[in-house]
Amino acid sequence: MEEISKYVDDKGINRHQLILKALDSFLHQTGSEPDSLRKDLDSLKIELDSLRSNRDSLMSDLEGKRSEIDSLKIERDSLRDQLDSQTIKMNQMTIKVDSLKDELRQSEIVHDSIKKDLSHANDIIKLKDQDIGFLQASYHELIQRLTPQLPPSQEEARAKSWWQFWR
Repeated sequence: MEEISKYVDDKGINRHQLILKALDSFLHQTGSEPDSLRKDLDSLKIELDSLRSNRDSLMSDLEGKRSEIDSLKIERDSLRDQLDSQTIKMNQMTIKVDSLKDELRQSEIVHDSIKKDLSHANDIIKLKDQDIGFLQASYHELIQRLTPQLPPSQEEARAKSWWQFWR
């Protein structure tokens, strides 16, 4: 076999051409060379059978790889579908987060407005408390000034006999 491979490499021909050349020389020769050509032909047949079995093995390996590729393609498509659905969910969540951020901003604005209103209301209450305190002080002062100058009530006057004092 190695001699055949060397011969093929030296001549720059392939094995198919070598077989054709051997058959051609076998058909055109007579005498003692047919035995050597038969041996060459037998060895070439053996090599051909070996190459065919090798080819069949490679073809079965190829079919196995093709089925593996098909299953990987199916898995890839499934993963793409999952990725697409996850991307859609992520986009929906992003929209929801943006919406919640907007609501938070609006709530903060409302909170600040209510805080200002509360502060203003507290200031007004403090002013009113001061006004009430002033009015209470003024009322007590007036009561203290006017009480001795007012006539007693009729019941009080009868009870204390002051009614004659005021007449």
